[in-house]
Amino acid sequence: MHIRSTSKERIQTLIAGTALTLLLLAFGMKFAPVVERLNNAATDIQIGLLPKTRLSPLPIIVEVDEKSLAAFGQWPWPRYQVARLLEVIQHSGAAAVGIDALFVERDRTSPLEIQHVVERDFNQQFPLTAIKESLRDYDTILGQTLKTGSFVLSYFFTFDGTDSNACQPKSASAALFSSNAETSALHHAVSITCNVPSIQAGANTSGFINSAPDSDGIYRKTPLVIEYKSRLYPSLALQTFLTAQALDHFLIASSEKGLTLQLGKMSVPLDKAGNLLIKFPTDGQSFERISAYDLLSGKVAADHLKGKIVFVGFSAAGLHEFRPTPYAPQFLGVEFHAAIVDNLLRQDFLHRPDNALSLELAVATALGLVLFMGLSGTGPTAIVTIPFLIILTLIVLSQLLLVSTGTVISPALPIIMTLLVFLTLAVMKYTREFLRAKKMALLVARTQEGIIGSFCSMSEYRDPETGAHIKRTQEYIKVLAQHLQKQPKYKTLLTNEVIELLFKAAPLHDIGKIGIRDHILLKNDRLTEVEFEIMQSHPQIGADIIQSVTSQIGWNPFMDIAHQICLYHQEKWDGSGYPKGLAGDAIPLPARLMALADVYDALISKRVYKPAFSHNKAVSLIREGKGKHFDPLIVDAFETIHAQFRDIALRFLDNEDQKKTLLANEDNM
Repeated sequence: MHIRSTSKERIQTLIAGTALTLLLLAFGMKFAPVVERLNNAATDIQIGLLPKTRLSPLPIIVEVDEKSLAAFGQWPWPRYQVARLLEVIQHSGAAAVGIDALFVERDRTSPLEIQHVVERDFNQQFPLTAIKESLRDYDTILGQTLKTGSFVLSYFFTFDGTDSNACQPKSASAALFSSNAETSALHHAVSITCNVPSIQAGANTSGFINSAPDSDGIYRKTPLVIEYKSRLYPSLALQTFLTAQALDHFLIASSEKGLTLQLGKMSVPLDKAGNLLIKFPTDGQSFERISAYDLLSGKVAADHLKGKIVFVGFSAAGLHEFRPTPYAPQFLGVEFHAAIVDNLLRQDFLHRPDNALSLELAVATALGLVLFMGLSGTGPTAIVTIPFLIILTLIVLSQLLLVSTGTVISPALPIIMTLLVFLTLAVMKYTREFLRAKKMALLVARTQEGIIGSFCSMSEYRDPETGAHIKRTQEYIKVLAQHLQKQPKYKTLLTNEVIELLFKAAPLHDIGKIGIRDHILLKNDRLTEVEFEIMQSHPQIGADIIQSVTSQIGWNPFMDIAHQICLYHQEKWDGSGYPKGLAGDAIPLPARLMALADVYDALISKRVYKPAFSHNKAVSLIREGKGKHFDPLIVDAFETIHAQFRDIALRFLDNEDQKKTLLANEDNM
């Protein structure tokens, strides 16, 4: 029977485990964005735990900060001022300069623009003869400056609408170097936003500044290449790196893991959409930042930027763009480009394969099935230990893979599956053990009640005149205790649990009579003094029986109450009872309750030494015993609910004659 039960439980566990595993698999496939957030949270922690490495010293940020605006006026600066800044950077020996800014409108401070406005709006001539021709158009000045150095201009792709811009940005050329190169998943731009023609034409190279956060608003990756009009274009960061390295082209190949960007001898892992997973600065790391004011005012050494890769951007309030990362909620947009170049310079790449989610779901599914099959028949120790070891192994292996190869495989789904297996098995086993324990407790309770009933049957067999006495006294003591429970004095003493124990223990009150000889117990006449003295020993005999049982099974609340009832139910409030002669509150409460219940039933029952009394007579006699035989408070309670005693007696009659006697003179109460 046990084998069958175990086999059935194992089958149930396997069915539940398979269903749960398939449910998680379906969830992962159906709600990919939710899974992506879980994986992102896990990988953010993993990447944050990587050994700290120094940032490359080559990327430097020249920022238009509050100090620069205070010295040279609010943004936008006149384009000649921007040209001056770029010239200073170029003369300092920078290897490449990425400009994180768009100049999509003409400079309205240019003399040519002012002339045009005056003539158009005021119909006045505004001759420019006093101004050198080369200084009349500030946009042209900036465009000419861009031609003289290794500057990389920005532009922006859009992915909806129609293309109405004839701009064709200049950048390094791209080519596919594998026959199976798959670029259909790349970002395909529809149109482009460029700078004003005179500036855009002056740039030797340029790169896009598109980037988008993940669904949680955090930036983790960015496209390094975007397809536009059947040509691949590099990002600002990538083009700036290519310019600094004097590379005029890049190559793209595809594999099962995603795309590979070939830059000279360097291979950069990208996903199928052309995104690079960026390894951002952590733990307070930052790139060197120089104020534009300090450069323009000559406070920076002339060769400080020699060989550096410079990004010009904004940090002044209202001008800067934040791109929050997992480790910096206020990461500047210009720092974003510097971080990409840092990854390229150090060749310190992170890569999440395109099939990573499928792999994680497969591992989670396999783990779920294996764990359910393997742990369904084990004990609690294995259910706790094995999942813990598996979770630890998943964390360690995924972290080692990340450290050694830069490959990002999230352990989140397998860990969640392992935890779900643990919780499911724990709940199932707990439920089963709870049901077993409940069943066993019920069996023990029934066995206990059976033993009590057997003892009581022995007593009834020895003393047949008692009839339903045992059942009636059991009910009396219960209703009496329930009424007293409402009084403050007894509220904490007579809990529901204690009342239930009183109910179950009451039948044992006369168990000691099995030790009284028949010629005394069954005598049809009054007992002699000697015989009565022997009869008075039955409380002690009952207590000794209880004591003997407890020596085998130990004391518990039930046995304690049973012992008190057996030994003291013949004691009287005034101390005249037996066997100990206790008085007042020295008599245990269960025995005081039993005393009244026992006497009431004896009064309404026929005995060899007396006839049966009516209920009214019994109530009157008990009232007379108040403060003598019985606890006054218990008598008060009895007087309030005595009708319930009568109803109990009517339910458990010895015979029909007893009913007539019990109800005699009922109207006189």
